[in-house]
Amino acid sequence: MPPSQQPPNVRQRRVARALRRWRNNAGQKLDETGKQLGWSDSKLSRLETAAVHAGPAEIIALATVLGVDEAERDRTVRLAVSATQSRDEWGTYGPGSLRGDLKDFIEDESEAVEVRTVEMVLVTGLLQTDRYSEELLRAWEPDLDQKVLDERRRLRRQRRARLDDQADPLRLHAIMLETALTLPIGGPLIMADQLDHLATCSEKANITIQVLPANLGAFPGFGTAYHLVYVEQDVAMAAYVDGLTDGAYIEEEDQVAAYTLNFERLRERALSPDESARRIAEIKRAWKLKE
Repeated sequence: MPPSQQPPNVRQRRVARALRRWRNNAGQKLDETGKQLGWSDSKLSRLETAAVHAGPAEIIALATVLGVDEAERDRTVRLAVSATQSRDEWGTYGPGSLRGDLKDFIEDESEAVEVRTVEMVLVTGLLQTDRYSEELLRAWEPDLDQKVLDERRRLRRQRRARLDDQADPLRLHAIMLETALTLPIGGPLIMADQLDHLATCSEKANITIQVLPANLGAFPGFGTAYHLVYVEQDVAMAAYVDGLTDGAYIEEEDQVAAYTLNFERLRERALSPDESARRIAEIKRAWKLKE
């Protein structure tokens, strides 16, 4: 397949969404913007859907007629350039570690300013200890090849490293149903260690943990776990929902908005970060008594 016909990568799709957002924020229709630039409706539509990859000239032209500030314009230009020039940092991982849409999610996660995650059954991935995570992997795939296990360890540690980045740490806001803290994954010793790790993480300035109490009853989005990626401040770019054999990386704005709204509703219903820390400590003590 010629390079021009290659499907757009995750960065190119982000550029396209930015162009569409600029036009919508300016309250213009396709033909109105196209007329100012001497472009056809179809050309602008192709740029906004990443059917054609926008270059710096197109981005600067659109930013000018739509009144986009220089800082945002320049960020988008750099993103478009990096989409065609940057190496595939995650290409060293095989399909046993990065399947389907998970690669797109992790690529955006690596450049995100914040990730917001909701978990119903498990401790959220970025906060899992090695032993907890490997218990899950062994249960999921009992005959997992040692090479794949080692690769997943490396991937997990590479992802977690951003939480401790001294210059630009990833912000993480995790909401977990209390059930995730009480399921005996690996037994009392592993669970006590996992909750001790959560307690330590909750003390970091860039990590917020909230617990949805088990007695809450029904709540919005009950049973749905997902991850929201914020590449810009307070602008969710995508949502990732894991599945049995594959995950779904959701980029449509209306669907992402639904997940964003759900997160805000759960944040209001969950225990505060301080109350959550106390609840984690209580559950940890219960696990230690069972060791």
